[in-house]
Amino acid sequence: MRFERDLLEYSLAVLNDDKEQAETIKEGIVEQISELPLSVSFVNQEEALIRAAQTSHYWAKADEDAFDELIAKLGPLMKFREQNAGQEQTHLDLADELHKKEWVEFGPQHEAVSVTRYREMVEALIAELTAHNPVLQKIKNGELVSAMEANELAELLHEEHPHITEDLLRQVYKNRKARFIQFIRHILGIEVLKSFPDEVSAAFDQFIRAHTTLSSRQMEFLNLLKGFIIEREKVEKKDLINAPFTVIHPQGIRGVFSPFEINEILQLTERLAA
Repeated sequence: MRFERDLLEYSLAVLNDDKEQAETIKEGIVEQISELPLSVSFVNQEEALIRAAQTSHYWAKADEDAFDELIAKLGPLMKFREQNAGQEQTHLDLADELHKKEWVEFGPQHEAVSVTRYREMVEALIAELTAHNPVLQKIKNGELVSAMEANELAELLHEEHPHITEDLLRQVYKNRKARFIQFIRHILGIEVLKSFPDEVSAAFDQFIRAHTTLSSRQMEFLNLLKGFIIEREKVEKKDLINAPFTVIHPQGIRGVFSPFEINEILQLTERLAA
């Protein structure tokens, strides 16, 4: 099968130190793995391996034993990928974006774990350091910290496993506006930060409550739009007249809402993207 052949060719390219060829083959292998349908129970049983094999950390350490494991466990599943690819279906691409965000790479070795696991590691480290770190103790006691103290804390957390950064905190707590100290306060229970999905959901709930005459098709459109914004974290006017919104109506938003209602929805999306 193609999957087994590609793994063999990748192994040979690595042995021959042909980095360019190896990288090209690896990209094809990862693409095949990414197309495995996790909705199939047999495939879902190997979800951990499927996720791991799509990260650079996995391939940096992969050896012949790892290749044998891929062939043994994922090779037989490739038939489900082929069956899935042959089906005529509407593909919104939202689930793929979500899967990408469920895993996070961190540190100089590009380790990869689930977002949930990384968040647990962050919170465990901060809980451990709070017992003796004066800056964390000040934050826990509700005291202000200087910019220098904040920088010292940021450097310490970046050096310690799991190599915490503001960008990683924004990713795992799904809040792209908060700053480093706000996340620390949130972890210590001093400040509550709403995640971006929670903010979007609350805004749409409020919009729906204010518009009591929405039809079922309009509700379906709004639910799709909410999911689109949560996954992409932004939306442009042109998006609303293209897929996936044309699944609901060929003209997208223009076929579902009046010009006045469209303007209200655009104002809502602009606020969320600000």
